[in-house]
Amino acid sequence: MDRKIIVGIDPDSDRHGFAVFNDGKLIVCASATAVEIFTWHLPMLRESGAVMFSIENVMQNQFVYTRNKKASKAAESKVAMHIGRCQQAQLELMKWLDYYKIPYVLHAPQKGNWSDKKELFEKITGWTGRSNPDSRAAAFFGYLALQE
Repeated sequence: MDRKIIVGIDPDSDRHGFAVFNDGKLIVCASATAVEIFTWHLPMLRESGAVMFSIENVMQNQFVYTRNKKASKAAESKVAMHIGRCQQAQLELMKWLDYYKIPYVLHAPQKGNWSDKKELFEKITGWTGRSNPDSRAAAFFGYLALQE
């Protein structure tokens, strides 16, 4: 890949998982709102080189996963509403990227991403700082773009 900066995103309705790879090295593993990404992070990243976003495609989720099936319809509805909010957040993120003409790739949600595999994440990336499941998932999707 000829891009210098890869930004991995795990879309969420509140704060996206947000990871930045510069020349293949993970330099940011955090969470950020869309406002923070586009007003603070993006201007600095663009100064550092060509930027590409690598996003988990939560738009592909058109259902409530079996593992999220709940005993009550109300609880199941709450999960479905959260999924819909994440999908809307991804859509808004993509609109901003299109507006700024920043390329992005979408990756299908994948079982086995690093969200719950901190040791594997640290071994592959060399990251020793703080992380959470969302930031590790973002790093996973950024890492996928590095492998293409």
